[in-house]
Amino acid sequence: MTRLVLAADFGGTHLRAAIVDERGEVLFREDHPTPPQASPGEAVQLVVDLLARTVEASGAAPAAACIATAGLINANEGKVIFAPNIAGFRNVVLTTPVAQRLGIPAYIENDASAAALGEYRFGAGRGTRHLLHATLGTGIGGGIVIDGRLYRGAQGLAGEIGHIIIDPAGPRCTCGSRGCLEALVSGVAFAARARKLLEQGKSAVLKELVGYEEPTAVHLFEAAKRGDRTCEAEVRNGGHILGLGLGSLVNVLNPDAVTLSGGLLAMGEMLLGPMREAMGSMAYGPASGALVRIGELGENTGLLGAAAVAFERLEGNHAG
Repeated sequence: MTRLVLAADFGGTHLRAAIVDERGEVLFREDHPTPPQASPGEAVQLVVDLLARTVEASGAAPAAACIATAGLINANEGKVIFAPNIAGFRNVVLTTPVAQRLGIPAYIENDASAAALGEYRFGAGRGTRHLLHATLGTGIGGGIVIDGRLYRGAQGLAGEIGHIIIDPAGPRCTCGSRGCLEALVSGVAFAARARKLLEQGKSAVLKELVGYEEPTAVHLFEAAKRGDRTCEAEVRNGGHILGLGLGSLVNVLNPDAVTLSGGLLAMGEMLLGPMREAMGSMAYGPASGALVRIGELGENTGLLGAAAVAFERLEGNHAG
């Protein structure tokens, strides 16, 4: 009989939970909006209640549970060191109340790291041994799989590829440094570029699209699609910078493949073409042969990532 696990994706807008089998099939799923003003205690209770309700409603007997969430995570201690989704969520142990309520082992993982293992096990990373995964969205995250195991590092922070420094004199990042990859190429970074173009009066198309709204990466890309060369140049330059960062990491890690997921993939070849070119120019020797693959897990990336971590833990294959 195939084993089942309970997977949860704890995001800023939604909390999703599902029963997942060893093939990566989502057999049952529950969704709940994340209250915008939830306190840390309320957020923990919401997670525990939803997971318990999912088990009860599905009638399943999962062997373990895992929660994937954004932020700094100490997976070995089951602790959220910092989570951007919930105000005041600092040094909170989330796994203990889940394990106590459900009577099964419970784990937690950074969502981008979990996505890496999910793609490795169920998606675009199948057939590889060494994998680098990048999540391209509001921020830039990532995960590293080495010899088929998720690599977490000494304090569980491995894979924070958004905070490698590309330009020491660049814009300030939310982490406090300057010129991080995330500060240069992310949804937030592209929105900042759009805002600057508007302030400088350099794009009539962008101005028309934005109107009285706050400019976003979507506005910038839409203006580029409509033929605004200034906006297109910003998107392509972002792709080039992204390729420099990923190419540098390919030199360090020498993965079989680089998988990508996240909302910025909607920019298509306007972003990915320059990215591939820059990666190819940066990668050293045979490392330039690392394949770039688009993630296959879609909206279930968080859930299947959490499921992959749960199965890894059950199998005892987790690394430091």
